[in-house]
Amino acid sequence: MTALARPGLGTALAVQVRVVVSLMLREMRMHAKHSRLSYLLEMLEPMLQLTMMMAVFSAIGRQADFGTSMLLFLGTGMIPYFTFMHISSKAMTALRGGGLTKGVPLVKPLDLLLARAFLETLQLAVVAILLFSFIHIVMGVPEASPIQPLKVVSAFLVIATTAIGVGIVNGVIGAFFRLWAVVYGVFGRSLLFLSAVFYVPDYMPTQIRDWLVWNPVLHGVEWFRTGFYLTYPTECLDKTYLLSWALGSVFLGLILERATRRRRMAAK
Repeated sequence: MTALARPGLGTALAVQVRVVVSLMLREMRMHAKHSRLSYLLEMLEPMLQLTMMMAVFSAIGRQADFGTSMLLFLGTGMIPYFTFMHISSKAMTALRGGGLTKGVPLVKPLDLLLARAFLETLQLAVVAILLFSFIHIVMGVPEASPIQPLKVVSAFLVIATTAIGVGIVNGVIGAFFRLWAVVYGVFGRSLLFLSAVFYVPDYMPTQIRDWLVWNPVLHGVEWFRTGFYLTYPTECLDKTYLLSWALGSVFLGLILERATRRRRMAAK
């Protein structure tokens, strides 16, 4: 009788899905309520930064390391990089800002984290579609329409999963070390120069390339670009390495979140 009274796995999963979806809708309403303009600017940040980088590179006469369009080359680097940084940052802050979870027993800190991460993923997917559609239709760059869309989607999802895992780990660390968010912010900005956003790793000297390949975001950028460029050089690309980071970081993050949940809630 006791076993029959317990909800099945499918029911529990359905409840958690509804909780996460409800939290996503709540996050959207809160953003829109406080400032629709800031919400719009936050969504368009990758485009704004891409515009600034294009202006700088155009002023110095910089050409794309691969392909005929500097705008497309930079865009295919910026989107994976921003996907990683934005999602990992949102996931990290979700574990620290868990005031909602105190008043609603059904809502766990992990639910809030997943809601923010999934919402950020959807927003960045929309930004990516708008950006490459603009480059293709308005700027007249036919290569902006992916040759192999499955590779683009796969790379985007794997880098987003990696970001969620890294965000959970950072959130746990940040709960006990308050300055960690600042440290990670500085580290994240340096990743812009280490993730092949505006260069091709295969064209770098071997001694530099051997260090760069330890960065999982670089592999996300490389994988993403192979969906746009049929002959993109992929000697540095290691999909297994990035997948290992994605699965390993999520697994480690979930273990740490579970193991430290009581201590984190007591510290708030």
